Amino acid sequence: MIFLTQETGFLKPIAWLLGQIFNLLFMLVEKIGLPNIGLCVILFTIIVRIIMMPLTIKQQKFSKLSNMMNPEIQAIQAKYKDKKDNESMLKMNAETKAVYEKYGTSPTGGCLTMLIQLPIMFALYRVIYKIPGYVSHIKDICNNIYNSITSVSGWQKILENNDITGLGDTANSFIDEIYTFSSSTWNKITGISEFSGISADITAQSDKLQDITNFFGINLTQAPGWRWSWALLIPLLAGLTQWLSSKLMENKNTNTANGQQQGMAGSMKVMNTIMPIMSAFFCITFPACIGIYWITSSVVQIVQQLIINKKMDHIDVEKMVQENIDKVNAKRAKKGLPPKKIANTATAYVEQVKKQEAREARKGQREEQIKKSTSYYNNSSAKPGSLAAKANMVKMFNEKNNNTGKNKKNE
Repeated sequence: MIFLTQETGFLKPIAWLLGQIFNLLFMLVEKIGLPNIGLCVILFTIIVRIIMMPLTIKQQKFSKLSNMMNPEIQAIQAKYKDKKDNESMLKMNAETKAVYEKYGTSPTGGCLTMLIQLPIMFALYRVIYKIPGYVSHIKDICNNIYNSITSVSGWQKILENNDITGLGDTANSFIDEIYTFSSSTWNKITGISEFSGISADITAQSDKLQDITNFFGINLTQAPGWRWSWALLIPLLAGLTQWLSSKLMENKNTNTANGQQQGMAGSMKVMNTIMPIMSAFFCITFPACIGIYWITSSVVQIVQQLIINKKMDHIDVEKMVQENIDKVNAKRAKKGLPPKKIANTATAYVEQVKKQEAREARKGQREEQIKKSTSYYNNSSAKPGSLAAKANMVKMFNEKNNNTGKNKKNE
């Protein structure tokens, strides 16, 4: 991940574009008198999530179509279950491909959407984690402090003697570290006797920087850590909002899925429980700014998911399928090919399965009734004179006569 976020990495163009958006947002909030990184992160996250919303909708459509396709895919797999020759495998692949064409999707439809989002997500972390590299105003403040400190002869040795280390070997790495300084570090720097001539300038600039990075009393450049503070609310809210978001994204049709699908759904359910816990843990060790991003992202995703779920509940899937068939035939017409009739290969199979399940259900009911009747008539503690007691007497009489007959025959 460190390699991918370097200036020479392939994420540079994406990070640069997102950085320009973030810089414009900061200029906007600065003009209205609210120059704050926390506010910028919230607005920035909302904008990016809105930009990525078409991908989210596409992923949800794929999930809904998958529930429609699965019976047909299962029918094809059952049809070629015991056929392992090359010809049968080619036919199975062709029929499976036809089903995906019918629904206007592909086997990699869901994965492709996720893969497209990954570079954007990594670039987002680059921008939020290294804000001075993308927000010109913040870089100017950090650069002013850097120039003041480096103007003192022997500044590196002075800082090392006061346990201020890890500043890097370049101006950019030093500026990145300046951005993350806590108030205690600033107090230590301004209290160094060798910096007495520049302490006023450093204090003025560092105060501006801390006002920008302070969000409701929380320094967004610092990790909340394991000690109790208001900053611990950030990892807690990050875990909670991600859990709520994952609950909304759970597949509603897992009860009607086959064994393999139920297994996958179970694994996803476990993952949806573990990931929020991991998010909370990471937010304790990452700068609080990352936690603000995760919380905002989850909240926006919850709102989006509620809207998408409502839309998907009223979507006409049959109409969507017909539109996809028309698109397939339009492409075939351009190539001079006749319209392709995509049959529903699973209809008979599904009906057969339903009938078999109904027969098994009726058989189970009959066996249960017989079991209950046998139990009733075998009840030796039945009340004298009751139907069960009379049935027991008849049964015992028959058994006695049968035994007596067998004994006489043996004699």
